[in-house]
Amino acid sequence: MRVALPFGVAALRDDEPVPNFLDEDMTNERIFQSGDDMLAAMVKETVERLEFAIATRGHASMAVAGGRFPKPLFEKLSTVKLDWSKVTVTLGDDRWVGLDDDQSNEKLVRDHFLINEAQHARFVSLKTGDANPEDAISTVSSRLRTDLNWPLDIVYLGMGDDGHTASLFPSSAPDALQKGLYPAHGELVAAARPTVSPVPRISMTLPAILNARYIGIHITGQSKWSTFETAKNGTEIEEMPVRAILQQTDIPVDLWWSAENPKG
Repeated sequence: MRVALPFGVAALRDDEPVPNFLDEDMTNERIFQSGDDMLAAMVKETVERLEFAIATRGHASMAVAGGRFPKPLFEKLSTVKLDWSKVTVTLGDDRWVGLDDDQSNEKLVRDHFLINEAQHARFVSLKTGDANPEDAISTVSSRLRTDLNWPLDIVYLGMGDDGHTASLFPSSAPDALQKGLYPAHGELVAAARPTVSPVPRISMTLPAILNARYIGIHITGQSKWSTFETAKNGTEIEEMPVRAILQQTDIPVDLWWSAENPKG
């Protein structure tokens, strides 16, 4: 499946070096019984990719997700000795709440990732002072286009039981979901007001997510594994937007799954 990349954002060129830890197969199921084992493997994978990007291009960029699992991942990464001053971090999506609100993904990142060694990383926010995410689309798209190095070296995503990823929800109004999946004017973000969420959200659009060198989707538990099985075997993107990530063949994707959440 091919999705047009946003206007003004460069795609990964065929002549760019590719890390030797990539397989030809664009999808890879990485299965762990222990959440702590998966956490350790993800930290190793992340650091290797960031180090490779810095050594090869002089900088690295990554988008991360909110939720339960990323907190211990952030805390582990924050202690790694790395030239974090050359790393730029952003989010795949966020809730349209205040930055002091515990629902804020940005607060999660600032409190648990941009600390210790990683305090020197640069952060690019998806938020503005606008009352509604719909009013911020142009500003945030311009900010991401200017302040991030594209393609992103790493994009980490979660996945909901309904098949959403980032804030591309099947329960969003059809026109809003279309703007997230297939933005008409190269927008890098879209507003979302899914019926399952008490607050509005802002999300990277599908083309922005796919303008990456690597995508990892992290999930835990049997329920999420069942959702993954349904998503990878179906065809309707609007029904389960994560299918657009799992079923494309341009960007390598790791599906990270463990039977339990990390304890550490």
